[in-house]
Amino acid sequence: MAMKPFAGKQTKKEEMAEAKAVKSGKVTPAQYAAKEKAEGDSKSKAALMAKGKALASGKMSAKQYADKATGKPKK
Repeated sequence: MAMKPFAGKQTKKEEMAEAKAVKSGKVTPAQYAAKEKAEGDSKSKAALMAKGKALASGKMSAKQYADKATGKPKK
């Protein structure tokens, strides 16, 4: 079963689901920023928008995002 994005958990599966939703276009960078703020992210909205744009454009992969978001890079 797929993990629901923006559920408020900081698991790798959930973060991958968020990244894939932005990459696929189901969630816009602006929606991404708003949903991350709603989850309690302390970064500025502009910083979150920039991350959303990087995900949408392919400059950041879903795996890179999940590793950074969970703080657990896999070797």
